[in-house]
Amino acid sequence: MAKKSLSGVVLKETFVKVRRKWILAFILVNFIYIIAIAGLSMGIIEKKKTILFSSNAVKIIEEYRTKDKLYGILRSKGYSLGQGLDIAEAIVKGSKELELPLALIIALIDQESKFYDRRAIADPFMNITVGCQILKDFYDRYMHIEDCKVRIAKALTDYNNGENATNPNSNYAIQVNRKQNEYEKKLQ
Repeated sequence: MAKKSLSGVVLKETFVKVRRKWILAFILVNFIYIIAIAGLSMGIIEKKKTILFSSNAVKIIEEYRTKDKLYGILRSKGYSLGQGLDIAEAIVKGSKELELPLALIIALIDQESKFYDRRAIADPFMNITVGCQILKDFYDRYMHIEDCKVRIAKALTDYNNGENATNPNSNYAIQVNRKQNEYEKKLQ
């Protein structure tokens, strides 16, 4: 049998056909990879949104738990649902805006009125807001003191006695601090 030899034209045409098939396959595979990468990217973006949403949801849930604990404390003091929720909302808002500990605000309310100053109940939001702002102003006045507990004690003493008192009563700060520690345990 004789070997058939292929001419140069046939070889070139065969090469061009095979090359076109490989180029087409290469383009198709890369297109599939691009689609897969885009799909994975969209999945990652959606996952991040879910994580961010979950993070915000956790903060919201934690805030509601805190308000529920506050309401439990206020309910034990004899407040109705409406009054308790209003006071809890005011305490949480004052704590957030002025960066004061929740337990400190509750202890201050307890020390000032034992939660029974009925005149203050007419507008608890305003009374708590004003009281927190006054305490924060006194607290900020002692920024040069690094020890937080000493700063709070000085602020509480000024809150109780006035800033220019000649014979300040530091007992008030000690009592509020003791109550703050008790409320911190209840809020955990």
